[in-house]
Amino acid sequence: MLCLSTRAQVKDSVVHSPTKAWLLSAVVPGLGQAYNKNYWKIPVIYGGFVAFSYFIQTNNFRYKLYQKEFNTRFAIQELDKDKTVEGYEAERARLESELRPQLASTQQDRLKYYKDLYRRDRDFFIILTSLFYMLNMVDAAVDAHFFTYDVSNDLTLQWQPYVNEPAYASTMKPALGLNFSITF
Repeated sequence: MLCLSTRAQVKDSVVHSPTKAWLLSAVVPGLGQAYNKNYWKIPVIYGGFVAFSYFIQTNNFRYKLYQKEFNTRFAIQELDKDKTVEGYEAERARLESELRPQLASTQQDRLKYYKDLYRRDRDFFIILTSLFYMLNMVDAAVDAHFFTYDVSNDLTLQWQPYVNEPAYASTMKPALGLNFSITF
């Protein structure tokens, strides 16, 4: 016969489904946390998504800025190789009008460096956002698993000295130690 102690009382008689919590968070981030009644996590989740979106957008803007400057300068260099092309002057003037005066002193290799840097950072934040999204789902599922877990204040650690007396006394000596037990 299985005997349950009075300390193992559950918070709620409603059984929470980890699958349902996971699916709710997959459809709408934070909905699984609302299902688990962890409402304080919802602003944290959306704050994280806002922060990641900001970094993605900022890095994407800078990437496109340096990419356009790099490509325009490259197009001017290619155009300058053959100055006999019809409409050379008009095309060169059009390309030069697209150059940004703030980046005029920046070398071509530095433009490529910044272009690659901001693209890498943008992609990195996209990956982090995806991981954050998955963490949201895992958090909802784990919280649902532990929704009815007893978190009582009765957590004790007991220790006592221990003497191990060997079964074959002729070859071994007794061993001393400590015996620890945790009760929750």
